[in-house]
Amino acid sequence: MEGLTFQEEGVLPTKQVTLTRGSGNYYWSGNIYQTLQEAQQEAEVLGSGAVAGYIDTYTYGVFSKEKLEGFFQVDKPSTLIEIYDEGQKLILISYNNEVPLVFQGASKGNEIALTQVGSSRVYRGAIGVVNGQNSGLTPYNQVGMEEYLYGVVPCEMGASYPIEALKAQAVVARSIANFQYNRYSSKGYNLVDTTASQVYRGYGAENVITTQAVDETKGELALYNGQVAETVYFSTSGGVTEDAQYTWGNVVPYLIAVSDFLETEPAQTAWTRKITLSEVQACLNAQGVNIGQALGIEIVSRTPAGRVLEMRVIGTNGSKSYKNENIRSFFSSTKEGSLKSRLFSFQTFTIIGGQTAPPASEEEKTDLVIMGASSLGQGSLSDLMLMSARDMVEAPEQLVLLSKEGITLVGGTNDKGSNTSATLGGSIKHNLPATEVQMGDLIIYGQGFGHGVGMSQSGAKGMAKAGYNYREIIEYYYTGVRVGH
Repeated sequence: MEGLTFQEEGVLPTKQVTLTRGSGNYYWSGNIYQTLQEAQQEAEVLGSGAVAGYIDTYTYGVFSKEKLEGFFQVDKPSTLIEIYDEGQKLILISYNNEVPLVFQGASKGNEIALTQVGSSRVYRGAIGVVNGQNSGLTPYNQVGMEEYLYGVVPCEMGASYPIEALKAQAVVARSIANFQYNRYSSKGYNLVDTTASQVYRGYGAENVITTQAVDETKGELALYNGQVAETVYFSTSGGVTEDAQYTWGNVVPYLIAVSDFLETEPAQTAWTRKITLSEVQACLNAQGVNIGQALGIEIVSRTPAGRVLEMRVIGTNGSKSYKNENIRSFFSSTKEGSLKSRLFSFQTFTIIGGQTAPPASEEEKTDLVIMGASSLGQGSLSDLMLMSARDMVEAPEQLVLLSKEGITLVGGTNDKGSNTSATLGGSIKHNLPATEVQMGDLIIYGQGFGHGVGMSQSGAKGMAKAGYNYREIIEYYYTGVRVGH
């Protein structure tokens, strides 16, 4: 994709073109012309609806819907693409699906050639169409990798994020685009412009800061054992990322759960959902599941990081279990759609990232050393007040102090009550119950947004603000991965 160049075949005398699938029969003279201009001149001489047709590079013919003298019918006319000018006059036929024509706007007044598609989207590179798909013509943008990233990074991460976070986003976006490069090749293109690949909105989405992030990491990739890694990412973890095996069922050594201890400004704050039993019933009906009337939901098990691993919907005539990401999508037929994440409970909970503190004695948890402009003082955490721009409040029982060097917990206890707790390498702790049952209408308390695997964009922002560079951010979220070319 890098360094794309296009061979100019000719110029169409129109400000815009409309492309449609060929309809009816077409006939061809059999004569070959080396330039578009020669074919156009011959078509004008013949008249009677004759039109120039693209066959291959530097190879053109003359086509007609009328059977003119010496013309013969072409095979598979439905694979033809008809190109109309702004006045809806047919000006060109494309008769090659293997080496198709692409279209590029003139660069008048611009340093680069831009092509507008529809009423708003503008793209670098060129625009082509794939024919023969079930839905008809499918437009695509043919563009170099770095220019593609210019239109991806600002859509996936806001330009207001720190530059090191944006550079991390550029590298992981480049890596996943390379990893998934042939995912849609059987359909005639490489990637799609939605979250199924990455959100891409072309030139109109570009921003000078995100473009800088792409340029300053040009060609850099996330590598695991020398191979490009599938660097999936998401918005907000809620305090801890997730293993790929507990999300999609396959073990990926570099996609394992880590503490998201610097996700201090989450794009998605803690959320609450109210879901009625009638909505749960609608979800069952939409999936063709018959277990009678929905009665409630059971959280059967959790991952070590705390996300729901298995959920069971209970009905009057049986139950139905859902696992991994199917848990989120089960709720897609509710008023608010799929759940934002699988880090949820039927009661409030907390996730503490970083190093898990050992039980503190009463003396240890009340001592606090406070540094002033000229001296150090010692006081009690219970006497500490926290001041914001709007008000002043008493300090909570426990403070979490974050820095580039790590995390320190001040105060609090480790009383687990009746809940279970889990740790990952001593770095993640939660107070989520292992199992829960909620009969009747649901109130769901959740944290995070997205599948939870790989890099948390909110966490990357926090790490960048704490002084980490883009390489350190990537190598933290993707275990064993190194940034290189």
